[in-house]
Amino acid sequence: MNMRAIALATILGLSAPTITEFIIKTPVVAQARVPLGTFQGGEWSVTINYSNNALTYYGTNQRTGDNLVLRGAKVRGNPQRRLYIWQNGDYQYQVAWRPNDPRIIRLQVFNPAGQEILNRLLYEN
Repeated sequence: MNMRAIALATILGLSAPTITEFIIKTPVVAQARVPLGTFQGGEWSVTINYSNNALTYYGTNQRTGDNLVLRGAKVRGNPQRRLYIWQNGDYQYQVAWRPNDPRIIRLQVFNPAGQEILNRLLYEN
């Protein structure tokens, strides 16, 4: 056996991970495609989860303790601003989210007449 060839292969084998660390750039973490997690602002807290192929809205009024669970959002919007819309009877709960600002959502609630009765910015907890 050629000892120099073995030694060189060993050295190159051990240094290859180090060399590739400098050559191959770390991939950029992909932006989230959905605002998952808990967002809070003032008296409102909203948690959005994704399970069983559906988005679920868990809303809580921190002041009164009242809560609401809605399942199966409609998704609208464009790549810059996405809308997630849940129905609760004749009331519509809408979360607006911008992927380039993923830690903030806008919660809007509309009454049966289509009038906005709540409009709050909520921040990721």
